[in-house]
Amino acid sequence: MSLKVVIMAGGKGERLWPVSSPQTPKQLLPLHGTKSLLRTTFERALGLAQPEDIYVVTGRGLIQKVQEELPEIPPGNILAEPVGKNTAPCIGFAAVVISRKDPDATMAVFPSDHLIREPERLKEAILFGVSALASHPDLLITLGVVPDRPETGYGYIAPETVLLSRGGLTIKRVRAFHEKPARIVAEQYVKDGYLWNAGMFLWRVDTILEMFSRHMPELHEQLQELKATMDSDASAVDRFFNEAQSVSIDYGIMEKAGRVAVIPVDIGWSDVGTWDAMGNLYVTDDRGNSVRGPAELINSENNVIWSTDKRIVLIGVSDLVVVEGSDSILVCPRALSQEVSVVAKKLGDGK
Repeated sequence: MSLKVVIMAGGKGERLWPVSSPQTPKQLLPLHGTKSLLRTTFERALGLAQPEDIYVVTGRGLIQKVQEELPEIPPGNILAEPVGKNTAPCIGFAAVVISRKDPDATMAVFPSDHLIREPERLKEAILFGVSALASHPDLLITLGVVPDRPETGYGYIAPETVLLSRGGLTIKRVRAFHEKPARIVAEQYVKDGYLWNAGMFLWRVDTILEMFSRHMPELHEQLQELKATMDSDASAVDRFFNEAQSVSIDYGIMEKAGRVAVIPVDIGWSDVGTWDAMGNLYVTDDRGNSVRGPAELINSENNVIWSTDKRIVLIGVSDLVVVEGSDSILVCPRALSQEVSVVAKKLGDGK
């Protein structure tokens, strides 16, 4: 059973504006360390598959930058989305491309813009899942991160009975998926042993295509047309994405399918999704300030500072995000950093 890795790299990273932009979104930035998040994701994938078995799905306008970041990947393995339509069409597109080459392949799916501090643990979990699929080929497996705090910015997975266990790893049946909760609900989820939904998946390619047939028949029909015409019709991919419904794989498939399982993992995971989350990635000073770049802080605490050129000076303020981008400066309370995407969308639309 061959393993193919799919890296989803089409996001705009709007919640990390103004550093992240549509032209250079967060997955192409070195937000932690010296390598871009995409490059780091690819290097983790090399522990599972050869470059010719790694695929990247990204926006058409980012193809050249992705090729520059990942020169080892065959150009034909970089799949261009003419327009973003969420994760279900993205994954379906990749599944069709892979199934045409290897209909019996196993498919691992990763976001391109997450941080994982314990990559060897992730590799062990994936290989455990791959071995489980050899005997349980109809499973749809997701990885659930063991939470270390209540978090309102993540979705949650409710696990139940153990299906398989080996070497300290388990695969549990999934009872339910839950959207981002209120604080008091998140606290209860953590007490009840729920897991963070990290958006990482593992399944046989024929199984996920069958699930599209059962639970998203219209999209499945469009995928079948794409599969039949993509060699002979240069507009086939454009037509597929223009017609496809914009929907997540969680809502379209995972919440509806019956044989869904989760592998709980403790891998030092962060989705690096907001400036508040970015503040938790870096070492703080003795007053809880997280600083990257030149800054001077006086009587200030629990702030997130990101400067690329100019010195940022704070006096007597707390719990702020202050970020210097190439053409804009962001100032907002840390508690409202999720709302930055609203501004990014507004400015991106030219309003």
